[in-house]
Amino acid sequence: MITARLDYLAAHGTDGNYRRIFLADGKGLSVKGQPGNAQFEEVYLVEGVDVPNSEAWEGEDQWELWLTSDGEDATGRLFYDVPVSAVRALIEEHGGEGAEQDPIG
Repeated sequence: MITARLDYLAAHGTDGNYRRIFLADGKGLSVKGQPGNAQFEEVYLVEGVDVPNSEAWEGEDQWELWLTSDGEDATGRLFYDVPVSAVRALIEEHGGEGAEQDPIG
């Protein structure tokens, strides 16, 4: 399965920002990372996106979203140091990348 947006972001980095990837099933995630790294520094998953119980997804931060939500109910999940291959597998589980994506740059 082609993951063109993920591949681009993994190769070129995200300029210190979160970059969204829309999934074919209508859900989404955001990644943040440096160019050429084998893992993303941070991966944010919207509510309803589940991950496998594996070492790749063990770096979940359950407090950061709550602390930065300005008193609102935090939704979604935040993970640190997730291998690009694990993000690719998750995208494939959701039918691939959506046809519509935000422009890069």
